[in-house]
Amino acid sequence: MKNGRIQNMKKTRVFTAIYKKVKGGYSAWIEEMPNVISEGKTRKEAERNIKDALALMLETNFIMSMKDATGEIERSSIKVAA
Repeated sequence: MKNGRIQNMKKTRVFTAIYKKVKGGYSAWIEEMPNVISEGKTRKEAERNIKDALALMLETNFIMSMKDATGEIERSSIKVAA
């Protein structure tokens, strides 16, 4: 898959980052995606790291979901209330 196609599929989404002060710095995770976790020595570093971790997870999820999306496929948007 060409990188340009991935770029065209990107959307702005809002996620909730949780930060917790721990010995030696901060732990961080994304509330909506429990497997996205990171840390940093400072709150600012933890924020940068969790953003990077989330971006990598979203890109990986997209690539994995498109792996079998060949031939006739249908794509639609859905909305869910949380």
